[in-house]
Amino acid sequence: MERQNLILTAVVILVILLAFIVAITLSGNNSFQTGQLYFEYPNAWSQDHITGNFSQGTIYSEVIFKSNFPSANGQDQPAFIILNLQPKPQGLINTPNATSLVTNASNSSTVTVGVSNFTAIQVGSYSQNIAQKTTVIEKNNYYYTIEYICLPSALNQTEEAYNQILQTFKIV
Repeated sequence: MERQNLILTAVVILVILLAFIVAITLSGNNSFQTGQLYFEYPNAWSQDHITGNFSQGTIYSEVIFKSNFPSANGQDQPAFIILNLQPKPQGLINTPNATSLVTNASNSSTVTVGVSNFTAIQVGSYSQNIAQKTTVIEKNNYYYTIEYICLPSALNQTEEAYNQILQTFKIV
């Protein structure tokens, strides 16, 4: 009987220790700094890919972050946070501004928000199948967009990561 209690105690301690290690691994932040762009994002999100160098003079830059969350049917479904930089169109065409870029979405709400030292336009769209939010920052001759796309079941975790990026977002 004593031996069984000792084994059970050892197993419980091992499980608690393992849970603690996993919690520490998933907590905390990573930082992203490429070109003129800097921000922090949670460790639970991984960088999927990067295009370009986020510097002035670039034609297009993009980085995508991904995390998996369980869906209603029990399978893991990805959530994405996408950041990109692109020059504003120039020339004889009618140049859009940040407001016109985000107000073309249907079933959405648009607000003006502060991101670092910038005023940004933000649009959110939510349905039974998908949640999406885009923030557009207009600086000099460029648009910086920060967007998430996820299932409604992953909205809270995705929104937390998205807000962390917005709170630490810097153009250096």
